[in-house]
Amino acid sequence: MIKTSVLALALSAVLTAPAMAIPAADLDQLGQGLNVTYTVLDNTQDDWVTFRAKIDFTNQSGKTLPATGWSIYFSHIRMVENVLSDQVTISHVNGDMFKIEPTANFVPLAPGQSLAIEFDAANWQVAKTDVMPNWYFVSEDQGQTITSLITSTSNRVNGQVPTKPSEELPFVADFSTPQQWKRYGSAAITDFYDPFTAQDRYQRNADLNVINNASGVIPTPAELTLGTGDVTLDSTWVIVYGNGYEDQAMFLAEQLGVTAVPWSPTTQKRINMGWSQVNINGEQKWEEAYNLNVDAANEIITIGAADAAGALYASQSLLQLVDGNKVPEVQITDAPRFAYRGFSVDAVRNFRTKEAIIQLLDQMAAFKLNKLHLRLADDEGWRIEIPGLPELTEVGATRCHDPEEKACILPFLGAGPDGSPESNGYYTAADYQDILSHAAALNIEVVPEIDIPGHAHAAIKAMEARYDHYAAQGNMAEANKYLLTDFNDTTQYLSVQMFTDNAINVCMESSYNFVDAVVNGLVSLHQGVQPLKTFHFGGDEIAGAWINSPACQDFIANNTDGVNSVSDLSRYFVERISVITANYGLDMAGWEDGLMHDGQVYPRSQMANSQLWGNAWQNIWEWGVADRAYNLANNDYKVVYNHASHLYFDHPYEPDPNERGYYWAPRFTDTRKTFGFMPDDVFANADFTRAGAPITKAEVVASAGVKKLLKPENVLGLQGSLWAETVRTEDQFEGMIFPRVLGLAERAWHTAAWEANDNAGIALDEAGRNAGYNQFANLLGQKVLPKLEQAGIAFNLPVPGGVIENGVLQANSTFPGLTIEYSTDQGTSWQSYDHLNPPAVAAGVQLRTVSGQRTSRVTTVN
Repeated sequence: MIKTSVLALALSAVLTAPAMAIPAADLDQLGQGLNVTYTVLDNTQDDWVTFRAKIDFTNQSGKTLPATGWSIYFSHIRMVENVLSDQVTISHVNGDMFKIEPTANFVPLAPGQSLAIEFDAANWQVAKTDVMPNWYFVSEDQGQTITSLITSTSNRVNGQVPTKPSEELPFVADFSTPQQWKRYGSAAITDFYDPFTAQDRYQRNADLNVINNASGVIPTPAELTLGTGDVTLDSTWVIVYGNGYEDQAMFLAEQLGVTAVPWSPTTQKRINMGWSQVNINGEQKWEEAYNLNVDAANEIITIGAADAAGALYASQSLLQLVDGNKVPEVQITDAPRFAYRGFSVDAVRNFRTKEAIIQLLDQMAAFKLNKLHLRLADDEGWRIEIPGLPELTEVGATRCHDPEEKACILPFLGAGPDGSPESNGYYTAADYQDILSHAAALNIEVVPEIDIPGHAHAAIKAMEARYDHYAAQGNMAEANKYLLTDFNDTTQYLSVQMFTDNAINVCMESSYNFVDAVVNGLVSLHQGVQPLKTFHFGGDEIAGAWINSPACQDFIANNTDGVNSVSDLSRYFVERISVITANYGLDMAGWEDGLMHDGQVYPRSQMANSQLWGNAWQNIWEWGVADRAYNLANNDYKVVYNHASHLYFDHPYEPDPNERGYYWAPRFTDTRKTFGFMPDDVFANADFTRAGAPITKAEVVASAGVKKLLKPENVLGLQGSLWAETVRTEDQFEGMIFPRVLGLAERAWHTAAWEANDNAGIALDEAGRNAGYNQFANLLGQKVLPKLEQAGIAFNLPVPGGVIENGVLQANSTFPGLTIEYSTDQGTSWQSYDHLNPPAVAAGVQLRTVSGQRTSRVTTVN
């Protein structure tokens, strides 16, 4: 559809619209009638330096696409290096935004005609979701900028965004050859990954077997003993609670549909909830620990907890054990492995609603996760209302076509000319406090992140809009107060996400005014709901900024802070932010690369906070950077393991072009891999390079500068993360998190006997790990995932495995117990698969996994 807007200022030369106008009605017809097909041709042509792709335009409208007067804007996650056509140019705007323009050689495209444009771009694209939707025309008509969405690139069907990339991105051609789905092609580098076949999956699941009536709790308790009886819960039961446990008793009563009353003698069938010491292996546990005893003979359930959090977690374990209205006889003594058990959500690249976050909090608490690290600002948006700085949300929370980014920021990541429900939005003060209140009731601390000094494009543009507003009034003091930009800086740099202007200037005092105002705003928002404990400043991926900034040159020449070159500025910035946050009584956190430079950790003694932790994320095994977690811990920083190889859930579940997600660290991460992470021996998790070549712990240790964790007491815990570049809808969001997050919860809470421990000299017990996963997977398939389905969680459905042996179908799943269906008529009809009575079939049978009304991708057994 057409959008008309009058831009406040003339467009810059590089963005100036063509002189010949296309009338709005014609542009609209062209938008509706231009068919676009995007095809990846060859990812292997240059061993990850460049790949080749093709864009086909077919004019199916009734109007001719003229020789001038138009451009096409589109998001593209890779830098376009070379266009193999003399009819158009493709230029970089900023971030992932590019535009196609006709050259003097462009031949008008009449109705029915086609044009193919081949080009080379950096690195590779081996998945459909690498390609962004919602391309659009831009032209000028009577002095106004007009835009028209190219309908064939829309990611919406009947107004909705489908979950499957094949349906969501119909203009992206299938990946049907190895040159399309592999990343390397020479003898020097071999890409070992191909899409899994049904036979591949069957072999990967071959060591799993169905455990009849699997019983237990996720995460696994420290001690659990099952009895032979059970109790039957109904509305006649009562919860009797002691002082300090009322909220937890009321929570459990609501879940069970029973009554909760203060402590008093009663002969009713009851759940007693009160204080108790918790002893595990002779050691007293005083935080988040509990005892749970289900006494079938006397029809009494007893919850004894060391604190309110322990009472909540005992309740969650009890709720997991409920099957219908039956609870098995059980004795549990339990306490967490780590104090920090977190999950981080990118609410910026695509916005996550308050309701989605609250639903996530419910499930985090169900599996005993206790930290929500909420990323609220990035290049592509600003998502939190800050008193006194309305431009942050007025400009930074909206995407639209505004090349000068005065009214909004550019429509990055396929947002389209008017933005989308997924790209636009922010948390009002009331929204955010609702999230805080819900989290506090569930023993979850919210850790807000405002990523600075890099990843700050949205904030920078918002504060430039603020500058323009006050400068127009002649109020230069107010205009400059929170400015993040040195307008005379001529530094040219390109961030990882291809931004040319995403680092706030750390040499301007106004930048620190801004940080102070934001921290003060967050403190105020938390006050009286869940007091703010920690500010996360991000600090990651700074890329060559400030070199030619006059403000920085002057600061370097005249400072007394030990800043002698541009390379010292990041350390100086962190020290300044540390002082600001400490003045508010806050702890501070950052990503690992925000706390070091060129492998050198910033002196902890120069940081003002009583506690400062780093999220250790970068562990691509062959790059020699997997020692960063140990480096930070050994230098007296607290550390949260957040390793991309196992704990980043924006990666696909399988190495398949039809799976959602990026694949920059591992090619894929499934639930089994996350379950198998071993926090006590980081290097022992080494498995494969990015290309799929096996790599050993010994090889990783040999390339590491820091070879051993000397201060394990500095490891706070584990965190998983979901980055949202390709994740638009809530169903997609939930599918990328669940069920992998349950593997994270398992390892953060429970130490398994099979784990390797370098400091203790214990090697991995691979057979034990496989047996442990079999128990875990059966619990998921038979007990946990059905409850998630009932709760409306759109968890990822794994594609099943299958083979035909002697004319009989053998099928399996990575979660034994999930329903598998098969079709012998190409999907016209489906039947449930029974592993006890497998059917006789011919080659070409199709398989899928089913839960409720949802189905997995279909696989074919040949």
